[in-house]
Amino acid sequence: MKKMYLFLVLALLIGTTKVSAQTEDTKKNIEIIKKNLTDSKAAMKKYEWIETTTTFLNGEQKGVTQKQCYYAVDGKLTKVETGGSTEAKKPGGLRGKIVENKKAEMSDYVKKAIAKIHTYLPPNSQKIQKIYADGKVAIQVLEPNKKFKLSFPDYNETGDLLSISLDMSTQKIMTVNVSTSVDDPKEKVVFNITYSNLPDGTQYPGTTTLDAPAKNLKIEILNSGFKNAGVK
Repeated sequence: MKKMYLFLVLALLIGTTKVSAQTEDTKKNIEIIKKNLTDSKAAMKKYEWIETTTTFLNGEQKGVTQKQCYYAVDGKLTKVETGGSTEAKKPGGLRGKIVENKKAEMSDYVKKAIAKIHTYLPPNSQKIQKIYADGKVAIQVLEPNKKFKLSFPDYNETGDLLSISLDMSTQKIMTVNVSTSVDDPKEKVVFNITYSNLPDGTQYPGTTTLDAPAKNLKIEILNSGFKNAGVK
């Protein structure tokens, strides 16, 4: 009986240690994420770059849009379309009109989808802190003592989920994943962001891929060609 009691106490202590360790890991990860986002957001203001957005419908490329991005003197992110944009050829006749109507409808959805993506990028450190303070953050160990994935439910709206994967050894964000919707809450869209690093350590969303299965739509956004905004 005494052995059984000792076994239960030991099991309880082990369980408590695991919970405490997970809580401590969560706290450390949150602090690293917030610092990374704050530092990178400030550092990005000295750069300009090219944002290339490619749209696929039913697996077929439908268009490419390129924009030059930079922060204006008022601190606002500015995007100016360049001459690198293309569109798929339009068929003629009645079929062309039908295609044009569908294209207008899809174009509206694409604009909404892209706008939705940018409401999550970069993640807002204050929202992250609020969800953490409310005790809603879930943590998953990807690699013990090194890589973790933190999930933030209801980040922007009820039912959505934002997850951030972090490498604590480098204190860098690896990926951001989001599950949300655009028009219909029943039609989930998922976008996955792979973070990249500039030579000075500044992090930015290098590649973003959005999948909207209900629309057979895929959107890819690539940020590249970074240079100091003061160098022409």
